[in-house]
Amino acid sequence: MAYSQVMSDDAQAGTHPVGQLGNGRPGLVRRTLTSSLYLLLAWPFQLTVFIVNVTLVSTAFSILLAPLSIPLAIGCASGAAAVERRMVSRWVGLDAPPAHRLARAPQERWANYFVRVVSSPSVWLEVVWTLVSWIVSTITWVLAITWWSIAIAATTWPAYGWIIHGRNGNQDLADIVGAHSFAAAAALNVLIGLIFLVTLPVVMIGLARAQGLMSTALLGRAQQEAKIVELTQSRAAGRVAESTQLARLERDIHDGPQQRLVRLKMDLARMERQVGDDSHAILGLRAAIASTQETLDELRALSKGIAPPVLSDRGLVAAVREAAGRATIPVTVEAELHEVILPPHLEQAAYFVVSEALTNTAKHSEARSGLVSLQVNGIDLVVSVTDDGQGGAHLSKGSGLVGLQNRVRSVGGTLTIDSPVGGPTTVLAVIPLT
Repeated sequence: MAYSQVMSDDAQAGTHPVGQLGNGRPGLVRRTLTSSLYLLLAWPFQLTVFIVNVTLVSTAFSILLAPLSIPLAIGCASGAAAVERRMVSRWVGLDAPPAHRLARAPQERWANYFVRVVSSPSVWLEVVWTLVSWIVSTITWVLAITWWSIAIAATTWPAYGWIIHGRNGNQDLADIVGAHSFAAAAALNVLIGLIFLVTLPVVMIGLARAQGLMSTALLGRAQQEAKIVELTQSRAAGRVAESTQLARLERDIHDGPQQRLVRLKMDLARMERQVGDDSHAILGLRAAIASTQETLDELRALSKGIAPPVLSDRGLVAAVREAAGRATIPVTVEAELHEVILPPHLEQAAYFVVSEALTNTAKHSEARSGLVSLQVNGIDLVVSVTDDGQGGAHLSKGSGLVGLQNRVRSVGGTLTIDSPVGGPTTVLAVIPLT
Protein backbone atom coordinates (compact mmCIF):
# COMPACT_ATOMS: atom_id res chain seq x y z
CA MET A 1 0.00 0.00 0.00
CA ALA A 2 2.56 2.55 -1.11
CA TYR A 3 1.42 6.09 -0.69
CA SER A 4 3.11 7.28 -3.85
CA GLN A 5 0.98 4.83 -5.85
CA VAL A 6 -2.17 6.01 -4.05
CA MET A 7 -1.46 9.64 -4.87
CA SER A 8 -0.61 8.87 -8.49
CA ASP A 9 -3.93 7.04 -8.84
CA ASP A 10 -5.68 10.11 -7.50
CA ALA A 11 -3.85 12.38 -9.93
CA GLN A 12 -4.75 10.16 -12.90
CA ALA A 13 -8.39 10.00 -11.82
CA GLY A 14 -8.58 13.79 -11.64
CA THR A 15 -9.95 13.91 -8.11
CA HIS A 16 -10.99 17.18 -6.57
CA PRO A 17 -11.58 18.29 -3.00
CA VAL A 18 -15.06 17.68 -1.71
CA GLY A 19 -15.21 21.24 -0.45
CA GLN A 20 -15.19 22.50 -4.04
CA LEU A 21 -18.37 20.72 -5.08
CA GLY A 22 -20.40 23.88 -4.81
CA ASN A 23 -22.47 25.73 -2.31
CA GLY A 24 -25.86 24.52 -3.58
CA ARG A 25 -28.07 21.82 -2.09
CA PRO A 26 -26.64 18.90 -4.14
CA GLY A 27 -23.14 19.88 -3.04
CA LEU A 28 -24.21 20.12 0.60
CA VAL A 29 -25.92 16.74 0.46
CA ARG A 30 -22.90 15.14 -1.10
CA ARG A 31 -20.54 16.72 1.44
CA THR A 32 -22.76 15.45 4.23
CA LEU A 33 -22.75 11.93 2.82
CA THR A 34 -19.03 11.81 2.14
CA SER A 35 -18.25 13.27 5.58
CA SER A 36 -20.50 10.68 7.18
CA LEU A 37 -18.84 7.92 5.17
CA TYR A 38 -15.45 9.10 6.41
CA LEU A 39 -16.61 9.17 10.04
CA LEU A 40 -18.22 5.74 9.88
CA LEU A 41 -15.27 4.02 8.16
CA ALA A 42 -12.42 5.80 9.93
CA TRP A 43 -13.16 4.35 13.36
CA PRO A 44 -13.05 0.61 12.51
CA PHE A 45 -10.06 1.24 10.25
CA GLN A 46 -8.10 3.21 12.84
CA LEU A 47 -9.06 0.82 15.64
CA THR A 48 -7.72 -2.09 13.61
CA VAL A 49 -4.50 -0.22 12.88
CA PHE A 50 -4.19 0.66 16.57
CA ILE A 51 -4.55 -2.95 17.67
CA VAL A 52 -1.96 -4.12 15.15
CA ASN A 53 0.54 -1.37 15.83
CA VAL A 54 0.25 -1.34 19.61
CA THR A 55 1.06 -5.04 19.48
CA LEU A 56 4.07 -4.47 17.22
CA VAL A 57 5.35 -1.55 19.29
CA SER A 58 4.98 -3.59 22.47
CA THR A 59 6.97 -6.48 21.05
CA ALA A 60 9.67 -4.01 19.95
CA PHE A 61 10.88 -3.96 23.56
CA SER A 62 12.04 -7.53 23.03
CA ILE A 63 15.61 -7.67 21.73
CA LEU A 64 14.85 -10.75 19.65
CA LEU A 65 11.63 -9.44 18.10
CA ALA A 66 12.61 -5.77 17.66
CA PRO A 67 14.39 -6.23 14.28
CA LEU A 68 11.14 -7.64 12.90
CA SER A 69 8.48 -5.69 14.79
CA ILE A 70 9.94 -2.20 14.28
CA PRO A 71 9.96 -2.37 10.45
CA LEU A 72 6.48 -3.88 10.52
CA ALA A 73 5.20 -1.11 12.82
CA ILE A 74 6.74 1.56 10.58
CA GLY A 75 5.31 -0.09 7.46
CA CYS A 76 1.88 -0.41 9.03
CA ALA A 77 1.90 3.23 10.12
CA SER A 78 3.08 4.35 6.68
CA GLY A 79 0.34 2.46 4.87
CA ALA A 80 -2.37 3.56 7.31
CA ALA A 81 -1.25 7.18 7.06
CA ALA A 82 -1.42 6.95 3.26
CA VAL A 83 -5.00 5.66 3.43
CA GLU A 84 -5.94 8.38 5.94
CA ARG A 85 -4.50 11.10 3.73
CA ARG A 86 -6.49 9.79 0.78
CA MET A 87 -9.75 9.63 2.74
CA VAL A 88 -9.26 13.11 4.18
CA SER A 89 -8.47 14.53 0.75
CA ARG A 90 -11.29 12.80 -1.16
CA TRP A 91 -14.09 12.73 1.41
CA VAL A 92 -13.42 15.69 3.71
CA GLY A 93 -11.85 18.12 1.26
CA LEU A 94 -8.79 19.00 3.31
CA ASP A 95 -5.33 19.36 1.84
CA ALA A 96 -3.26 16.31 2.64
CA PRO A 97 0.27 16.72 1.25
CA PRO A 98 1.93 13.55 0.03
CA ALA A 99 4.29 11.76 2.35
CA HIS A 100 8.01 12.32 2.00
CA ARG A 101 9.54 8.88 1.97
CA LEU A 102 13.19 8.34 2.79
CA ALA A 103 14.66 6.74 -0.28
CA ARG A 104 17.65 4.46 -0.07
CA ALA A 105 20.71 6.09 -1.56
CA PRO A 106 22.65 4.23 -4.26
CA GLN A 107 25.03 1.72 -2.74
CA GLU A 108 23.86 2.61 0.76
CA ARG A 109 24.09 -0.35 3.09
CA TRP A 110 20.75 -1.70 4.26
CA ALA A 111 21.83 -1.44 7.87
CA ASN A 112 22.66 2.26 7.47
CA TYR A 113 19.40 2.88 5.62
CA PHE A 114 17.45 1.14 8.39
CA VAL A 115 19.14 3.28 11.05
CA ARG A 116 18.38 6.44 9.06
CA VAL A 117 14.72 5.52 8.69
CA VAL A 118 14.30 4.54 12.34
CA SER A 119 15.94 7.78 13.50
CA SER A 120 13.65 9.97 11.36
CA PRO A 121 11.11 11.98 13.42
CA SER A 122 8.56 11.91 10.57
CA VAL A 123 8.44 8.12 10.66
CA TRP A 124 7.66 8.02 14.36
CA LEU A 125 5.07 10.77 14.10
CA GLU A 126 3.12 8.46 11.81
CA VAL A 127 3.47 5.68 14.36
CA VAL A 128 2.21 8.03 17.08
CA TRP A 129 -0.77 8.90 14.87
CA THR A 130 -1.79 5.24 14.65
CA LEU A 131 -1.73 5.00 18.45
CA VAL A 132 -3.84 8.12 19.22
CA SER A 133 -6.10 8.68 16.22
CA TRP A 134 -8.62 6.02 17.24
CA ILE A 135 -9.44 8.00 20.40
CA VAL A 136 -10.75 10.94 18.38
CA SER A 137 -12.41 8.69 15.80
CA THR A 138 -14.24 6.82 18.58
CA ILE A 139 -15.84 10.05 19.81
CA THR A 140 -16.77 11.25 16.32
CA TRP A 141 -18.05 7.78 15.34
CA VAL A 142 -20.36 7.62 18.37
CA LEU A 143 -21.70 11.11 17.66
CA ALA A 144 -22.20 10.33 13.96
CA ILE A 145 -24.04 7.08 14.70
CA THR A 146 -26.18 8.82 17.32
CA TRP A 147 -27.11 11.74 15.03
CA TRP A 148 -27.97 9.55 12.07
CA SER A 149 -29.93 7.09 14.24
CA ILE A 150 -32.07 9.77 15.90
CA ALA A 151 -32.62 11.64 12.62
CA ILE A 152 -33.81 8.50 10.81
CA ALA A 153 -35.63 6.79 13.67
CA ALA A 154 -37.48 9.88 14.92
CA THR A 155 -38.43 11.15 11.45
CA THR A 156 -39.90 7.77 10.40
CA TRP A 157 -41.47 7.04 13.80
CA PRO A 158 -45.07 7.37 12.52
CA ALA A 159 -44.40 4.45 10.13
CA TYR A 160 -43.60 2.01 12.91
CA GLY A 161 -44.49 3.76 16.15
CA TRP A 162 -48.01 2.35 16.24
CA ILE A 163 -46.46 -1.07 16.85
CA ILE A 164 -44.79 -0.07 20.10
CA HIS A 165 -46.80 2.96 21.26
CA GLY A 166 -48.66 2.10 24.47
CA ARG A 167 -48.03 -1.62 24.17
CA ASN A 168 -47.12 -3.65 27.26
CA GLY A 169 -46.67 -0.54 29.39
CA ASN A 170 -44.06 0.86 26.99
CA GLN A 171 -43.36 4.57 27.49
CA ASP A 172 -41.69 6.81 24.98
CA LEU A 173 -40.66 10.45 25.13
CA ALA A 174 -44.22 11.64 24.47
CA ASP A 175 -45.53 9.73 27.46
CA ILE A 176 -42.80 11.20 29.67
CA VAL A 177 -43.80 14.78 28.73
CA GLY A 178 -47.53 13.99 29.19
CA ALA A 179 -48.62 13.55 25.57
CA HIS A 180 -50.19 10.08 25.57
CA SER A 181 -51.97 10.05 22.22
CA PHE A 182 -50.40 8.49 19.15
CA ALA A 183 -50.74 11.72 17.17
CA ALA A 184 -48.94 13.73 19.83
CA ALA A 185 -46.19 11.13 20.08
CA ALA A 186 -45.82 11.09 16.30
CA ALA A 187 -45.65 14.88 16.11
CA LEU A 188 -43.06 15.10 18.87
CA ASN A 189 -40.85 12.41 17.38
CA VAL A 190 -41.04 13.90 13.90
CA LEU A 191 -40.15 17.32 15.31
CA ILE A 192 -37.09 15.88 17.06
CA GLY A 193 -36.15 13.97 13.94
CA LEU A 194 -36.43 17.09 11.78
CA ILE A 195 -34.19 19.01 14.21
CA PHE A 196 -31.51 16.32 13.98
CA LEU A 197 -32.02 16.02 10.22
CA VAL A 198 -31.64 19.78 9.63
CA THR A 199 -28.51 19.95 11.78
CA LEU A 200 -27.09 16.77 10.28
CA PRO A 201 -24.98 18.50 7.56
CA VAL A 202 -23.41 20.92 10.04
CA VAL A 203 -22.65 18.17 12.55
CA MET A 204 -21.30 15.62 10.03
CA ILE A 205 -19.17 18.11 8.11
CA GLY A 206 -17.93 19.69 11.34
CA LEU A 207 -17.01 16.36 12.94
CA ALA A 208 -15.28 15.17 9.76
CA ARG A 209 -13.26 18.38 9.48
CA ALA A 210 -12.31 18.24 13.16
CA GLN A 211 -11.07 14.67 12.83
CA GLY A 212 -9.40 15.39 9.50
CA LEU A 213 -7.64 18.44 10.91
CA MET A 214 -6.31 16.35 13.79
CA SER A 215 -4.92 13.81 11.35
CA THR A 216 -3.47 16.36 8.95
CA ALA A 217 -1.98 18.32 11.84
CA LEU A 218 -0.08 15.29 13.12
CA LEU A 219 0.73 13.81 9.73
CA GLY A 220 1.48 17.29 8.38
CA ARG A 221 3.93 17.71 11.22
CA ALA A 222 5.62 14.60 9.91
CA GLN A 223 5.93 16.34 6.54
CA GLN A 224 7.39 19.42 8.19
CA GLU A 225 9.93 17.37 10.14
CA ALA A 226 10.98 15.59 6.97
CA LYS A 227 11.25 18.91 5.13
CA ILE A 228 13.30 20.41 7.96
CA VAL A 229 15.69 17.45 7.83
CA GLU A 230 15.96 17.77 4.07
CA LEU A 231 16.59 21.52 4.22
CA THR A 232 19.16 21.06 6.99
CA GLN A 233 21.00 18.47 4.93
CA SER A 234 20.79 20.70 1.84
CA ARG A 235 22.17 23.67 3.77
CA ALA A 236 25.02 21.59 5.14
CA ALA A 237 25.81 20.27 1.67
CA GLY A 238 25.66 23.81 0.28
CA ARG A 239 28.06 25.06 2.93
CA VAL A 240 30.52 22.27 2.23
CA ALA A 241 30.26 22.94 -1.51
CA GLU A 242 30.78 26.67 -0.95
CA SER A 243 33.84 26.08 1.23
CA THR A 244 35.31 23.69 -1.31
CA GLN A 245 34.59 26.05 -4.19
CA LEU A 246 36.15 29.04 -2.43
CA ALA A 247 39.29 27.06 -1.63
CA ARG A 248 39.45 25.87 -5.24
CA LEU A 249 38.96 29.42 -6.50
CA GLU A 250 41.85 30.66 -4.38
CA ARG A 251 44.11 27.87 -5.66
CA ASP A 252 43.08 28.58 -9.26
CA ILE A 253 43.89 32.28 -8.84
CA HIS A 254 47.21 31.46 -7.21
CA ASP A 255 48.23 28.83 -9.73
CA GLY A 256 46.79 30.56 -12.82
CA PRO A 257 46.58 34.35 -13.32
CA GLN A 258 48.82 35.13 -10.37
CA GLN A 259 51.67 33.00 -11.69
CA ARG A 260 51.27 34.37 -15.20
CA LEU A 261 51.46 37.92 -13.86
CA VAL A 262 54.65 37.03 -12.01
CA ARG A 263 56.08 35.60 -15.24
CA LEU A 264 54.97 38.72 -17.14
CA LYS A 265 56.67 40.98 -14.61
CA MET A 266 59.89 38.98 -14.90
CA ASP A 267 59.76 39.19 -18.70
CA LEU A 268 59.20 42.95 -18.57
CA ALA A 269 62.08 43.37 -16.11
CA ARG A 270 64.39 41.40 -18.42
CA MET A 271 63.34 43.56 -21.36
CA GLU A 272 64.01 46.65 -19.25
CA ARG A 273 67.57 45.48 -18.61
CA GLN A 274 68.12 44.67 -22.28
CA VAL A 275 66.95 47.98 -23.76
CA GLY A 276 69.02 50.15 -21.40
CA ASP A 277 68.25 53.44 -19.73
CA ASP A 278 68.71 55.53 -22.88
CA SER A 279 65.94 53.79 -24.83
CA HIS A 280 62.67 55.58 -25.60
CA ALA A 281 60.74 52.44 -24.55
CA ILE A 282 62.17 52.38 -21.03
CA LEU A 283 59.43 54.59 -19.58
CA GLY A 284 56.68 52.45 -21.07
CA LEU A 285 58.31 49.28 -19.76
CA ARG A 286 58.67 50.69 -16.27
CA ALA A 287 55.03 51.80 -16.30
CA ALA A 288 53.99 48.32 -17.45
CA ILE A 289 56.06 46.74 -14.65
CA ALA A 290 54.47 49.02 -12.06
CA SER A 291 50.99 48.28 -13.41
CA THR A 292 51.70 44.56 -13.37
CA GLN A 293 52.91 44.74 -9.78
CA GLU A 294 49.77 46.65 -8.73
CA THR A 295 47.56 44.11 -10.45
CA LEU A 296 49.50 41.28 -8.83
CA ASP A 297 49.13 42.87 -5.38
CA GLU A 298 45.38 43.35 -5.88
CA LEU A 299 44.98 39.77 -7.09
CA ARG A 300 46.91 38.45 -4.09
CA ALA A 301 44.77 40.52 -1.74
CA LEU A 302 41.64 39.23 -3.47
CA SER A 303 42.70 35.60 -3.22
CA LYS A 304 43.65 35.94 0.42
CA GLY A 305 40.28 37.57 1.12
CA ILE A 306 38.48 34.60 -0.45
CA ALA A 307 40.14 31.72 1.35
CA PRO A 308 43.86 31.94 2.03
CA PRO A 309 45.78 28.67 1.96
CA VAL A 310 46.86 29.16 5.55
CA LEU A 311 43.20 28.94 6.59
CA SER A 312 42.85 25.37 5.38
CA ASP A 313 46.43 24.41 6.23
CA ARG A 314 46.85 25.87 9.73
CA GLY A 315 43.41 27.00 10.84
CA LEU A 316 41.54 30.19 11.68
CA VAL A 317 43.91 31.64 14.27
CA ALA A 318 46.95 31.45 11.97
CA ALA A 319 44.98 32.96 9.07
CA VAL A 320 43.75 35.84 11.24
CA ARG A 321 47.27 36.52 12.54
CA GLU A 322 48.50 36.64 8.94
CA ALA A 323 45.70 39.06 8.01
CA ALA A 324 46.57 41.21 11.02
CA GLY A 325 50.21 41.22 9.95
CA ARG A 326 49.25 42.62 6.53
CA ALA A 327 47.21 45.45 8.08
CA THR A 328 48.45 49.02 7.69
CA ILE A 329 48.21 49.59 11.46
CA PRO A 330 49.41 47.50 14.40
CA VAL A 331 46.75 44.87 15.16
CA THR A 332 46.75 42.62 18.22
CA VAL A 333 45.12 39.19 17.96
CA GLU A 334 43.62 37.47 21.02
CA ALA A 335 42.34 33.92 20.52
CA GLU A 336 40.65 31.60 23.00
CA LEU A 337 39.16 28.78 20.98
CA HIS A 338 39.86 26.05 23.55
CA GLU A 339 40.99 23.63 20.82
CA VAL A 340 37.50 23.59 19.30
CA ILE A 341 37.50 22.18 15.77
CA LEU A 342 35.52 24.57 13.58
CA PRO A 343 33.78 23.53 10.34
CA PRO A 344 35.34 25.04 7.21
CA HIS A 345 32.34 27.25 6.43
CA LEU A 346 32.50 28.80 9.92
CA GLU A 347 36.23 29.42 9.62
CA GLN A 348 35.74 31.12 6.27
CA ALA A 349 32.89 33.28 7.61
CA ALA A 350 34.91 34.33 10.66
CA TYR A 351 37.98 35.06 8.52
CA PHE A 352 35.82 37.10 6.14
CA VAL A 353 34.57 39.20 9.06
CA VAL A 354 38.11 39.92 10.24
CA SER A 355 39.47 40.58 6.74
CA GLU A 356 36.65 42.95 5.74
CA ALA A 357 36.67 44.76 9.08
CA LEU A 358 40.42 45.36 8.87
CA THR A 359 40.05 46.54 5.28
CA ASN A 360 37.34 49.02 6.30
CA THR A 361 39.53 50.15 9.19
CA ALA A 362 42.41 50.90 6.83
CA LYS A 363 40.19 52.77 4.36
CA HIS A 364 37.88 54.83 6.56
CA SER A 365 38.71 54.89 10.27
CA GLU A 366 42.07 56.72 10.46
CA ALA A 367 42.84 54.39 13.36
CA ARG A 368 46.26 53.97 14.97
CA SER A 369 45.77 50.44 16.32
CA GLY A 370 43.34 47.57 16.29
CA LEU A 371 42.34 44.48 18.25
CA VAL A 372 40.94 41.19 16.93
CA SER A 373 39.36 38.76 19.38
CA LEU A 374 38.33 35.16 18.70
CA GLN A 375 36.48 33.35 21.47
CA VAL A 376 34.28 30.31 21.89
CA ASN A 377 31.52 31.28 24.28
CA GLY A 378 29.33 28.28 25.04
CA ILE A 379 27.85 27.24 21.72
CA ASP A 380 28.89 30.35 19.81
CA LEU A 381 32.00 31.60 18.08
CA VAL A 382 32.40 35.28 18.97
CA VAL A 383 34.51 37.39 16.59
CA SER A 384 35.17 41.05 17.35
CA VAL A 385 37.32 43.63 15.58
CA THR A 386 37.96 46.92 17.41
CA ASP A 387 39.85 50.00 16.28
CA ASP A 388 40.54 53.40 17.86
CA GLY A 389 39.54 55.36 14.78
CA GLN A 390 37.08 58.17 14.26
CA GLY A 391 33.96 55.97 14.42
CA GLY A 392 30.66 56.74 12.74
CA ALA A 393 30.37 53.41 10.91
CA HIS A 394 26.83 52.18 10.26
CA LEU A 395 25.18 49.49 8.16
CA SER A 396 23.24 52.10 6.22
CA LYS A 397 26.41 53.86 5.05
CA GLY A 398 27.82 51.28 2.72
CA SER A 399 27.23 48.00 0.92
CA GLY A 400 30.43 46.52 2.38
CA LEU A 401 29.01 46.30 5.88
CA VAL A 402 25.67 45.03 4.53
CA GLY A 403 27.50 42.30 2.64
CA LEU A 404 29.38 41.46 5.82
CA GLN A 405 26.10 41.19 7.69
CA ASN A 406 24.60 38.95 5.00
CA ARG A 407 27.65 36.69 5.08
CA VAL A 408 27.28 36.25 8.84
CA ARG A 409 23.55 35.64 8.50
CA SER A 410 24.22 32.94 5.91
CA VAL A 411 25.80 30.81 8.65
CA GLY A 412 23.05 31.56 11.17
CA GLY A 413 24.94 34.32 13.02
CA THR A 414 24.31 37.93 13.91
CA LEU A 415 26.42 41.03 13.28
CA THR A 416 26.34 44.20 15.38
CA ILE A 417 28.35 47.39 14.95
CA ASP A 418 29.08 49.77 17.79
CA SER A 419 30.67 52.89 16.32
CA PRO A 420 29.90 56.19 18.04
CA VAL A 421 31.22 59.35 16.44
CA GLY A 422 34.79 59.79 17.66
CA GLY A 423 35.29 56.05 18.15
CA PRO A 424 36.11 53.43 19.02
CA THR A 425 34.47 51.08 16.52
CA THR A 426 33.67 47.45 17.33
CA VAL A 427 32.39 44.95 14.78
CA LEU A 428 30.95 41.98 16.65
CA ALA A 429 29.88 38.72 14.98
CA VAL A 430 28.26 35.90 16.97
CA ILE A 431 28.21 32.67 14.97
CA PRO A 432 26.59 29.47 16.32
CA LEU A 433 28.85 26.44 16.20
CA THR A 434 26.05 24.12 15.06
